Amino acid sequence: MSSANIVAQVATNALLFLLVMGMASTVDIRMLRQQLRNFKAISIGLFCQFFLLPFFGYLITIAFKLPIPIGVTLIIVVSSPGGSYSNWWCALFNADLGLSVSMTTASTILSIGFLPMNLFIYTYAAYNSQEGESGTNVINSINFGVIFISIAVVIGAIGTGVFCSYKFDTPRWHKIAYIGGNVSGIALILLSTAFSFVGGTDGSKPTPDETLTSTRPNDYVAIALPCLMGLVVATILPTLLRFSKPERLTTAVECCYQNTGIATSAALSLFSGTDLQLAMRVPTIYGFVEAISIGVYLLIFWKLGWSKAPKDEKICTIIVNTYEVQNDSEDSDEDDDEGQAEVSSNVENGDEELAAESTCSKMELSEQKRTADAELSDNA
Repeated sequence: MSSANIVAQVATNALLFLLVMGMASTVDIRMLRQQLRNFKAISIGLFCQFFLLPFFGYLITIAFKLPIPIGVTLIIVVSSPGGSYSNWWCALFNADLGLSVSMTTASTILSIGFLPMNLFIYTYAAYNSQEGESGTNVINSINFGVIFISIAVVIGAIGTGVFCSYKFDTPRWHKIAYIGGNVSGIALILLSTAFSFVGGTDGSKPTPDETLTSTRPNDYVAIALPCLMGLVVATILPTLLRFSKPERLTTAVECCYQNTGIATSAALSLFSGTDLQLAMRVPTIYGFVEAISIGVYLLIFWKLGWSKAPKDEKICTIIVNTYEVQNDSEDSDEDDDEGQAEVSSNVENGDEELAAESTCSKMELSEQKRTADAELSDNA
């Protein structure tokens, strides 16, 4: 491995760590605890992630009769855990970020077993024991070490982020982590793009121009279909199960947004020459399709009122601000103002008895809130 590739991998993993850690640190630890107990939502997300999407990839591989480099790489893509940007997209458009981080945590850990299992089952079912251009069996040629390194980075980042969210549970820290995660995400996109254009001059890694030119229309359709099919099914299924609207958005994003970096690394270790050029089309095209389709999907459903952000707010405002963490003091002030307004209205109308009842009700609610907060502190 050249020094440039080593620098690229270290820089990419570092930014990946900062991105995932930033998103995990943004989550309110109380909401995360609640979502970790949301077995129904997490189970549906994992079902879509590890059963539906790989199966869709296999069906498309067979239906389009994809060649080994494209078919195997597509199966690797759809069998991978959720991409690091899934948390970023959920944070950006204010879906259920707590559920997103919970699903990413669960899928990343479980991918240690599910990824090799799905890869073996569907690759063997599609191609049996066929050999690639190099004459080596495709199953034996896959470098699982590179795959497990990416998985370990994501697991470590999630753990660090959750710890920081617990240790520094303040609105200021959440905002700093949110901004830091966004900056890391943008930097990771720019770095990946830069390295993809730099590579390819030695014939070991084709540039995007080399991977996207002379591609059959069927290849584009086949690579894009799993993402689009998963997006539709992962929206309908949680809707039928009466999930909250932000949870529906998160489930759809987590199902379809895959870690294409794993497939890129696997393709580089598995194929060479013409086969590599074919294989590299898959993560490039899939990454483009998932970014565009999920971005448009979240934008549309935000305007339909499915996210936590107000649908009438300016888009630049909802992107900069996070609606995941509520300011308890602001909520308390709003409750007090509403209660005071109710009492004042009753007094103005001459209904002193109703005003007294409103005052007592307000005091009871305040006492109940203090008791609940005290119990929460004791449990923590």
